[in-house]
Amino acid sequence: MSIKMMFSAMQVKAGSPTTKMVLIKLADNANDKGECWPSYDNIAEVCEISRRSAINHIDKLVKKGLVRKEERKGPKGNSSNVYYLTLGGEKSAPLPSENNSPDGEKSAPPPSEKSAPESVSIEPVITESVIETINREKIISLESLNAFVSYRKKIKKPMTTHAVELLVAKLGGLRVDGHSPQELINEAIMNGWQSVYPKTNPKPNGTFQSPQERIREENIRVMSKWANKE
Repeated sequence: MSIKMMFSAMQVKAGSPTTKMVLIKLADNANDKGECWPSYDNIAEVCEISRRSAINHIDKLVKKGLVRKEERKGPKGNSSNVYYLTLGGEKSAPLPSENNSPDGEKSAPPPSEKSAPESVSIEPVITESVIETINREKIISLESLNAFVSYRKKIKKPMTTHAVELLVAKLGGLRVDGHSPQELINEAIMNGWQSVYPKTNPKPNGTFQSPQERIREENIRVMSKWANKE
């Protein structure tokens, strides 16, 4: 994941929330050169849309000049799409290498959904104990956690070391409840939230809570737990 591309994608007007989500998904997979190759099925699964809808939104991003799509043939005749995030400027995306011949094995992108990890600077508030915890419990990748902490700093709401520890604990609890910490982090960044929230949190009457209501109920739950301990 490229933090640089994630931040750049956040500033772009994509035309609709779903198209923006697809753009952020590509940015999440991209390296710092803006190159990625997630499958349509993977994009559809993460963005919770149909495969056809994923194709349509990719086409919209291409027409807007935010993404360049290139089809590559693999050594066995299979094809895959490689995406270059231009984000409105062709200079931000690399041109295909002259050595990427369709006939050579090197022309096909690696089978992994994500590009090779880029070297990034880890935020100081992410301590060694936090890194050990997320690696041991496999809660979330260090790159994703670092992206959220960096995002909070960018919106002038920097996190403390304790706040990062609380966030990791919360993500761990939400994962146990069946939520994807990675998707929650992406959704929080995309919507400009300062924390993460379950994607669906129905009330008894079947309606859905706003983030403010969720925060209020979460605070009440935590306070009640402490009161019971006393």
